[in-house]
Amino acid sequence: MAPCTWHPDRLTPLSCSRCGRPACPECLTPASVGFHCRECVAQGQAATRPPRTIAGARLGDKPVVTFALIAVNLAFFLVTALQSRSAMDLSYSELYLRGGLIPAEVASGEYWRLLTSGFLHGNLVHLATNMLSLYWLGIPLERILGRGRMLTIYLISLLGASVSVLLFSAPVSLTIGASGAVYGLMGALLATFRRLRLDLRPLVVILALNVFITFSYPGLSWQGHLGGFVAGAIVGAAMVFPPRASRAAWQWGISIGLVVVLAGLTVVAADRIGAYYCLYQVAGQVSCVPAH
Repeated sequence: MAPCTWHPDRLTPLSCSRCGRPACPECLTPASVGFHCRECVAQGQAATRPPRTIAGARLGDKPVVTFALIAVNLAFFLVTALQSRSAMDLSYSELYLRGGLIPAEVASGEYWRLLTSGFLHGNLVHLATNMLSLYWLGIPLERILGRGRMLTIYLISLLGASVSVLLFSAPVSLTIGASGAVYGLMGALLATFRRLRLDLRPLVVILALNVFITFSYPGLSWQGHLGGFVAGAIVGAAMVFPPRASRAAWQWGISIGLVVVLAGLTVVAADRIGAYYCLYQVAGQVSCVPAH
């Protein structure tokens, strides 16, 4: 009989089969062989790594980022709808005009439009289409990549879409919508499916259908869709293909590097476009003329 290591006032004939310290029944946990004390159990739990996905994410995490992004888009829509007093024509909204992507305004220094434009939508149908796509693509992707990587891909895809519009669209044009970022998620999911050796045909069919729609209906920004897809595919591949030992370095190194490249392209595009003076009219229209 010896006093329990954690309860000295209790005498016990028992001991930990791992470390040998005396322990009362309250302080012992059944193990595969004998009983382990509370400290040995804690050490064993700390030494056991939780299961991870191919990108390094913890298994079982809820897709918080996907729902948060949907909520932000809904909040932007609510503000623009209240300002316009309409859910089907938001062009009268101040946020719509001041946040939409107008290359001439970006070239004049309003760089926030590169991001805010991706959270604005023209009407309720536009919003619903993009949010359903974000829901369908974002949840499986976030479960594989994790929250931080999912958010990184979404924002870089959005930025890639905006920079592509800046490079290839008319200086005086207005582009809005989350579709560029959604195309980025599609590119990242294709890279992930390729890494997991899953059947790519369903995703390829969906992508082909979306490309057909992009070029079939006027007013859809193929520039934004292309830029978002390419950016998302690059970052998505960086998240799932590197070996585990150097995974984090590759993931964040390529992500940061791509942001630097996009920032450089923004400067080049802004210099090519030049400064403009834009006038916003009552009917929700904008007209711009060169500042010099």
